[in-house]
Amino acid sequence: MVFLLIFSLFPPLRTAEEFGFGNIPREPENSFSVTYQNLYAIPELQTVKIDWLNGSYGIGFSHFGTSFYRELILEGTLIKQIDKTFFIIEPSLLNLSQEDEDNFGFSADFLIGFSLPNHSVYLRTFHPVSWIRNSTIPAELELCGVYTDEWNKIGVKLNYTENWGIGLGFGYEIRFPTFNASLGLLTNPLIPTAGFSFELSKMRFGVGIQNHPYLGLSETFTVNHGIFKTEKRGIK
Repeated sequence: MVFLLIFSLFPPLRTAEEFGFGNIPREPENSFSVTYQNLYAIPELQTVKIDWLNGSYGIGFSHFGTSFYRELILEGTLIKQIDKTFFIIEPSLLNLSQEDEDNFGFSADFLIGFSLPNHSVYLRTFHPVSWIRNSTIPAELELCGVYTDEWNKIGVKLNYTENWGIGLGFGYEIRFPTFNASLGLLTNPLIPTAGFSFELSKMRFGVGIQNHPYLGLSETFTVNHGIFKTEKRGIK
């Protein structure tokens, strides 16, 4: 299958708002959320993820693929803030199933950041610690900065992916009380992104799209329930 050749194991799944904002992360919120993603209109490249976060801890489960090739993740989230510095740790148990062969492993993602009222800078790593099928998963490193005011949000990131190289990400969002719209751009390869979200009572609905120059359009949809005001950690 073609997707086995062009995708790394257990890539990070972005929410719809992140997906349309140049893959730049959002602050975790106290909520129950469901995210669905379909890459390049290929049925085998569908992911569903369920997340629950309450204060400084949470849990999530995701399913990628089909009966021929499947990736399952059960992850936890631990958040700690000390003054203007915040830490997020996400340990995960992994299951990779291919042609009736099951493989189990583990991984851990980390984020450390520093926040001011309108600015935040943070370093995020995916799979710096991992093990499955007697090997490690290629690590990914992101250095990000976000500026936010009442009406605008601007984000930029520098990322490095092991065995792939360096890329950049840019995002701009215009913000209204219950509606946001965003545009973004990724490099290596050059991928434009766009998205929007709107709130209705305690529900928020998000849509994000990316257009790969060779593989085509990808869509991500996220629904959040129970949006409560949370302690600001800098990523908004």
